[in-house]
Amino acid sequence: MINYLKRNYSWFIIAFFGIIYFIFLSNNPTSDAYSNAFSSLTGKEMFRPHHILYSVLGYLVYLPLKFTSIEPIKIFQFINVIFAMSCLGVIRIMMLRINCKESFIAFAIIFLGSCFGFERFAIDNECYIIPIFFTLLAINFVQSFLIKNKFYKVVLCALACVLGCLFHQIVVFALISSFLVVLYNKRLKYILSFILISLILPITYVLVVFIEKGSFSISSLMSFVLHDYTTSNAELPILNNVIVLSAISFIRTFIQVHGYMLKIVSSYPLISIAVIIISLTFLIYGIIHVFKLKKRSLVLFQERRFVRYSWAMLILYFGFAVFSNGNAEFMVIIPFLLILLSAYYLTHIRRALFGLGLFMFVWNLYFALIPMGYMKLNCNKDIVDLTIKDPTAIYILKDKAAVENIYAYQQRKENTSNTYKISEITQQQFDSWVKENKIIYTDCFGEKEVASRATIAETYTNNISSSNPIIKNQKSFKLKYKFTSNGGEKEIWTFISNFAI
Repeated sequence: MINYLKRNYSWFIIAFFGIIYFIFLSNNPTSDAYSNAFSSLTGKEMFRPHHILYSVLGYLVYLPLKFTSIEPIKIFQFINVIFAMSCLGVIRIMMLRINCKESFIAFAIIFLGSCFGFERFAIDNECYIIPIFFTLLAINFVQSFLIKNKFYKVVLCALACVLGCLFHQIVVFALISSFLVVLYNKRLKYILSFILISLILPITYVLVVFIEKGSFSISSLMSFVLHDYTTSNAELPILNNVIVLSAISFIRTFIQVHGYMLKIVSSYPLISIAVIIISLTFLIYGIIHVFKLKKRSLVLFQERRFVRYSWAMLILYFGFAVFSNGNAEFMVIIPFLLILLSAYYLTHIRRALFGLGLFMFVWNLYFALIPMGYMKLNCNKDIVDLTIKDPTAIYILKDKAAVENIYAYQQRKENTSNTYKISEITQQQFDSWVKENKIIYTDCFGEKEVASRATIAETYTNNISSSNPIIKNQKSFKLKYKFTSNGGEKEIWTFISNFAI
């Protein structure tokens, strides 16, 4: 056993990343993380159209633990830590088939485990790590199938794709790519088996629609499947967003880039400068060895076919991420595909991965994991506390969804009766609130937030008219509260009713 571990020390690196992720479980869960937790705790909106099984898994895991004092969202985050470690384990198995040395595998795992896009979802209650695990599992079975041509590999690949799609629809690209490999094999038994197993997916959606609606029709099925697009929850492409946000998201797949980093540097200058110097040293080392890479010839047919398969997936995932205005969630799989392609295409890559991997590890540990795990990066919880303190007031918020989701998680009930987006407010509604002497709070004035992908996206899509009643009456609002965090300063303004409208 000891000799095995000495020869396969990359398992220790996988365990190390699991410990790191656990230590830095996010103390700043995203809006979706709170929403997922609410569904897992209450059973409401359990079957989300684009990730049917995610909240269900959380619900089942939490059942035997509900009588403990553990914070529920931490339990759900820990589930993702387990699957993140499993992702690294699967990639290790695949690279062993390429006859990679243990040192290469170890450095590749350091590279992948240190990518910010992967880390941020590994430590939070988001629904993207589990689909990545099933995607990698499907890729693993395709790689093995191309080598051994075993029927059960087709079955396992199809099952992995179906399960992945039920945890998130994005895995459909892995399903399509894997089916094309099976189709190219031209064995009817394999093709039919893959198709029959894939039918589990539409059957599950039909059952869920029937359970949710009490009846079934094609229109209700399509409405459910495409819910995020029909309700504008998913963004359709806008040229400015596509270019700028795709570039930002691609960079942030590897390293954290956020405005709060400037505040960390100003607060801890000596440590920050040391971290930046160490990080850049590793980066320069890695880049130097990138230029020393040598191309490897692909001799075996299964290698060439697997490489084409990997390229197809890379193009599909990146293309859809760009189509979704640079959706960062869909880019998380990209480093894994790049590592696989590099293992097939290149030699002498270990040192390059060592340098680039340690650059990302040091940078993201200091600028991402520590802040996300132990700092306060936004003021949404402060606003939630205000809504609980003054439940009869009206709240017009930039991030309405985040406040509502945190409230729902904390109170175990939804409250959408007094929170609004600025774009939802009509003049008639505003006048009626004033007439009723309602207290009106808003965070739409006093821009103090640091630059981030979200604020940049808001800048490009913010089309609030000057005739909007809140904007028209801006002079009648006065500063009431000021909340601070590493992510910026949040000002809460209130309407003073004795001003003329």
